[in-house]
Amino acid sequence: MPPRFRTHRLALATAAVTVGFALAGAVALTAWLAPARAQSGAHGDGHAAMHDIYKNWHPPQNPGTSCCNNSDCRPTRAFVDEDGHWRAWNGSAWLRIPQDRVLPANFAGDGRSHICEKEGFVYCFTPGEIRG
Repeated sequence: MPPRFRTHRLALATAAVTVGFALAGAVALTAWLAPARAQSGAHGDGHAAMHDIYKNWHPPQNPGTSCCNNSDCRPTRAFVDEDGHWRAWNGSAWLRIPQDRVLPANFAGDGRSHICEKEGFVYCFTPGEIRG
């Protein structure tokens, strides 16, 4: 085979590998960013996808009321602070979750933490699966 054909084949193979890596990187970046967006904690962000679950939630100490007001529940980030209290992100601040507002762990069934909150008042919170 003449040398110019070998060079052309090498260039095509190199281009294919480069495109493959770029595509794999784009897919990985999208997969990494999607969960972060879904758990921004911002008011209303992620509510619609889980509304059918939220509408049946009630504060543990007050089963006659609802946690959900059609837009105040959403996935969030959360952690246990040094005093042993849950803290959840509402999109602008880490809120201390009152113990009487904590639902069972993974109550939403998707492994994420969720909060029902408006203007800093927490109606309900469920911690997600603990991750290390």
